[in-house]
Amino acid sequence: MRTKRVLGGAVALIVVLATFSAVIASRRDASVLDPTGPVAAVRSFVSAVVDGRTDEAARWLDPKGECGPEDLVHGLIVPGEAPPVRVELVGSSTEGTTGASTATVEVVIRLGGGEMGPFGTSEYSERATYSLRSVEGAWRLTGTPWPIESCSPGG
Repeated sequence: MRTKRVLGGAVALIVVLATFSAVIASRRDASVLDPTGPVAAVRSFVSAVVDGRTDEAARWLDPKGECGPEDLVHGLIVPGEAPPVRVELVGSSTEGTTGASTATVEVVIRLGGGEMGPFGTSEYSERATYSLRSVEGAWRLTGTPWPIESCSPGG
């Protein structure tokens, strides 16, 4: 009889912990998927670059930053010739106060994967870290964001 109580208590504890974990995970996911947050800005920028929409991609660059629209032309992605691209979120963080916030978004970018090579897929991956700052209530990319390799003087 005592064994059944101990076992029942252990099962109840596992159920409570699983429920608590699910609630915490769902709240964390909601903040990551904020459509006005830095992760969404990076996702929009990368999507525009991959699709060859340089005007849209340029909209996500910091107007006072190092890179400008002309630098997008020199990126690694060539519209119509680009391999399949997947972007996976590694993590993100935000610091500062309203109006003076900065953020960092780290992703893994996977290119290719369509054809099989001698050792599996022909996929290539690299980590990219995006730096952002809040500009008039919207997130804009600073520094030299992937796939830009370098920025022209005067952005």
